[in-house]
Amino acid sequence: MIPTLGHDELPPDPGIMRAVASDHRIPVFDLGRLSCLAVYLDVLEAGTVRVGDSVASQEAS
Repeated sequence: MIPTLGHDELPPDPGIMRAVASDHRIPVFDLGRLSCLAVYLDVLEAGTVRVGDSVASQEAS
């Protein structure tokens, strides 16, 4: 439930988990379609990430 908590200047938003539960469902074994939200990352180069640093994303293959 961490996404529903406020972070710094962002207020709490329980609607985030409601959106995940209703819109992001994937088949899981024989359990049916379950809600799921995840971010997967690969570290390409060791270092420190700072506010303002650029990032790049690409579709998973």
